[in-house]
Amino acid sequence: MLLGGIVEVLSMVLVLLSVAYFVIIERKGLSIVQRRHGPNKPTLLGLLLPVADGVKLLSKEWVVPVAANQALFLIGPFFVFFFSYGLWLIYPVSHPIGYFKLSLLYFLCMSSVKVFGVIMCGWSSNCQYGLLGAMRAAAQSVSYEISFSTLLLCPLLFLGTFELYEMRVSSVFYVGLCVEVLLLWFVSALAETNRTPFDFVEGESELVSGYMVEYGAFGFTLLVLAEYGSIIFMSLICCSLFFSFQVSMSLVSDIIFTLMVVFISYLFIVVRGTLPRYRYDMLMDMCWKVMLPLSIVFFMISLVLSM
Repeated sequence: MLLGGIVEVLSMVLVLLSVAYFVIIERKGLSIVQRRHGPNKPTLLGLLLPVADGVKLLSKEWVVPVAANQALFLIGPFFVFFFSYGLWLIYPVSHPIGYFKLSLLYFLCMSSVKVFGVIMCGWSSNCQYGLLGAMRAAAQSVSYEISFSTLLLCPLLFLGTFELYEMRVSSVFYVGLCVEVLLLWFVSALAETNRTPFDFVEGESELVSGYMVEYGAFGFTLLVLAEYGSIIFMSLICCSLFFSFQVSMSLVSDIIFTLMVVFISYLFIVVRGTLPRYRYDMLMDMCWKVMLPLSIVFFMISLVLSM
């Protein structure tokens, strides 16, 4: 038990480090797409930029607006951070006997509740930009949660389990059965994580920074870590659902799985660098008139094929 707890703590530290460097990789990737120099000043090629950013943000004073609801304003970033990194509890990093039961149901619950933290941050700041970002987050989450959950059930019909560990060791290569579900899942994951072209929650050209416009220092750090941590975890869930396969050597299988997670995480960066932001009415139209009907159709097809 003690060894398992130590492994879990170390895994969370590694997740935080990977998120910090994923931010730098995104900035580097966007600079390549836009043909400009990315962050390159602190140390060699900017490799220690996450450390410099962390020291800078943590050394700043956390300013609370006078008109804000101070209690909720301070609790909001911790709420978002907790529900974002609470998802990592379901991934079996220690002994497989103690893996999380019904982990995919837990994933759906936690990812649904996280939007309340965004609403808390936006509403409590008592700022029009923050309030608009919070309302957009609520509408976007409610809209895409339906198709997101329906598409999640499609591979589960073939895998026959809600446990993430059993998906990892399964021999069902679901993406070979239905690539269309994977594409719709990726679009829903972009909307669920509030990423381009669906980043209306913090649209810079419209809402300055949306729900986090009044946050700085430690609060801003928690919100950014939560956002990018969700991206990496969505990539991990995507690989577990659609690219799970086991080879004779478990180490080789883990390396392949990790490379797939990194590749899908990079796709989030590529999409941000290549696609413009949607209009909000186009987002809602696509959700209710395209994504939801298609997700129901693919669910029925998967149900028939899995019998």
